[in-house]
Amino acid sequence: MKKVNKIMMAAGIMLASSLILSAVATASTSTSVSDETVIITLADTSEVYNVAEKMPELIGGLAEVYKNIEYPKLALQNNIQGRVFLRFIVDENGQVKNPQILKDIGAGCGQAAIEGIRKVKFKPGEQGGKKVSVYYSLPINFQIKG
Repeated sequence: MKKVNKIMMAAGIMLASSLILSAVATASTSTSVSDETVIITLADTSEVYNVAEKMPELIGGLAEVYKNIEYPKLALQNNIQGRVFLRFIVDENGQVKNPQILKDIGAGCGQAAIEGIRKVKFKPGEQGGKKVSVYYSLPINFQIKG
């Protein structure tokens, strides 16, 4: 019986901890859903859309990103190839903000992808005819050509 009580108490502490973390997370951000558009309101009151009526467009296309990526020497030396996934915000001016690596292949490829995406510009997304910030995800292929 004592063993069961200890397990239940540990489970209660874990549940309380997750509720506290959840409360902390919701204190700094809030999410609302209307007409299938998710808006995340940040503490600084700027809105970032997951989906906008008109999504951002990469000026110069994907080729512009690849022109700005230098294949890491360590990845070349170790024949590392694959796909890096990035997520970032395209702000209302078309600038890339807060790039994050969602999936990396290592050897500096993720960082090289971030450095490359920071150098490009987007045509901003629009919602209701107004330029808005939008989350954007992008796969970057690293392939060694012989």
